[in-house]
Amino acid sequence: MLTNTKHDGLKSVAQALPSFPSPVQVLARLANLLAVWERRARERKALAEMSNHMLNDLGISRVDGPVQNLSHI
Repeated sequence: MLTNTKHDGLKSVAQALPSFPSPVQVLARLANLLAVWERRARERKALAEMSNHMLNDLGISRVDGPVQNLSHI
């Protein structure tokens, strides 16, 4: 029985190509990323508005703030 080696070769090439996300998946990831950035900005603003006593209750100080913010980026 003869097989179609040209067709089999195309299948091999197609399987070797990287799989890219669909445009909908890209947009969903982008929307998620923007939502995370927005949430973190709100959290940073809330921390900036807290008194030193409130920050101390959370176990952080104003000096710790910028270092913690950079760890999320």
